[in-house]
Amino acid sequence: STVLIKQIVSFTCRSHGFSPRNISLKWFKNGNEIAASQTSVDPEGDSVSYSVSSTAKVVLAPGDVRSQVICEVAHVTLQGGPPLRGTANLSETIRVPPTLEVTQQPMAGTQVNVTCQVKQFYPRDLQLSWVENGNVSRIETASTLTENKDGTFNRTSWLLVNSSAHRGEVLACRVEHDGQPAVSANLTLEASAPQKDQDTHEHPGEASTPTHLALNFCF
Repeated sequence: STVLIKQIVSFTCRSHGFSPRNISLKWFKNGNEIAASQTSVDPEGDSVSYSVSSTAKVVLAPGDVRSQVICEVAHVTLQGGPPLRGTANLSETIRVPPTLEVTQQPMAGTQVNVTCQVKQFYPRDLQLSWVENGNVSRIETASTLTENKDGTFNRTSWLLVNSSAHRGEVLACRVEHDGQPAVSANLTLEASAPQKDQDTHEHPGEASTPTHLALNFCF
């Protein structure tokens, strides 16, 4: 399931089968270290092997589509080699809802170009339909899909409408995204100047001996 932006996701990192007990575990988001909310090493006393569990919490932001959360473990038995890492790609769980805007521009004669801009959404799967006076009766003339630098998407759809024949009618752009309830933006057609009336899991990371690393997240 996906997680909406501004929600908190908890990531859990576990490593086991190591000895001695001393171990270093750090969290990073996009290369920047973040604090763990809880870390424990078990058992408390002497043992032939130990396990560590750590949790970090991250508030998802719109720009996190391409973000990574990494758990990094270093232990003396790695003999100076690189630390073990478990990685969670936020693109696998984040959902960024779209924003909609409907505008009209006059064309030749009584034709107007009605445009629906669906901005900054993720994932890319999206259904768009045009609704006239409450009925799905319009087929889009064309549409474009573009990807933004932050990994979100924009979609633009447009129609050519005879404004004289349909003056005063309400035209709506309706969008269904990622299985969520439909959202729409409305525009009242005008024959003269354009006028806008808008309504507005788990991710394992593993390594060989001496340490096994697993990184999970939940919300």
